[in-house]
Amino acid sequence: MSRRIRPSAGSTVRIPRRRGAEPVILVLSPEPPTLTARAAMATGRWAWKHRRTWAPTGAAAALLAVTGVVHLIEPRTAWVFAALALAPAGVWAWGMLRHRPVPRQAALWRALLAVCATAGAAWIAVAVGFGPLRPPVFTAWTVLTIAAQVGWVVARRLTATTMKENR
Repeated sequence: MSRRIRPSAGSTVRIPRRRGAEPVILVLSPEPPTLTARAAMATGRWAWKHRRTWAPTGAAAALLAVTGVVHLIEPRTAWVFAALALAPAGVWAWGMLRHRPVPRQAALWRALLAVCATAGAAWIAVAVGFGPLRPPVFTAWTVLTIAAQVGWVVARRLTATTMKENR
């Protein structure tokens, strides 16, 4: 004879209370998770494990949403962002004039970073002015996001390799 458990009659596990915090109560279902729930949990675990690797993509997605909201509220702020778009190139040029000579690879990375930051800032100005979901603007967002993601992964691997070699 099989005993049927009501869906609302899950097990309750109480986790000890921490100082100054509310008690945590975790309700567990006696039923095994569905295939969809398992896929969602696996995707969530993978995303949490690799969250630093995908930081540029997350930041780009947030920036897409923010520029869309700013475009809807006040698209004329694009002129302010357009003026600010030249700041990374100006900082790089000022740094090249003021600082002592640096190795060629460091100068190349700095120049590449200045170009990418200027392109990103210019995209923000255009997205706020015309809307981030216009096809050319969205295509530029996709290209910049992929470039930032690839650059981020390459830079992290190069840094990890350099750190291992220095030990």
